[in-house]
Amino acid sequence: MRRYHSPKDYLDAARDPAASPEELRFLAGSVYDFVRLAVAEHPHAEADVLVALTPQHITSWNEQRLALALARHPNTPAHGLRVLAERLPAVLNRGRGNDNGLAAGSALCNHPHTPLDAIHTMLADPRVSTDFRRKLAREATRTDVLRLLLNDQSDAVRRRAQERLRAAISAEQDAMKNDDAAPLPNT
Repeated sequence: MRRYHSPKDYLDAARDPAASPEELRFLAGSVYDFVRLAVAEHPHAEADVLVALTPQHITSWNEQRLALALARHPNTPAHGLRVLAERLPAVLNRGRGNDNGLAAGSALCNHPHTPLDAIHTMLADPRVSTDFRRKLAREATRTDVLRLLLNDQSDAVRRRAQERLRAAISAEQDAMKNDDAAPLPNT
């Protein structure tokens, strides 16, 4: 493992595409928020490292930014995403400085490995604003999440989810028709 002499050395190592899993695991324990964030954004970060990076509380800008990186990472496992869903509701509102928290909430709900029951529990939390659920109805890429929003307490959220779900189903049906019309390959 290389030697580090300054915070920049740690950051450069965490951003290095050739960083080994062992080095990323070591760097995840850094005292520097920006180094931990770089590890969370590293494409080769392993699932256990990503879970270990999950903040205990998500309130500050750094914690929200780290939560966003974890919610976007394809290697974050379902149990890590479930923990994020439990910790994000405090910042899923129009509070000052919650932009990264809102983005993390959307990314979490669109992550293919996030359990639907964890999303349901998160959205049912009274701290989660109607504005966030409306944003999610606009941005959701998962049809199961859109179906969940069909039962929302807000008429606006339900209507938007229904519109998006209809459009998704229509697009899916059109794609299937195009697949049926395509000529079969010669064998």
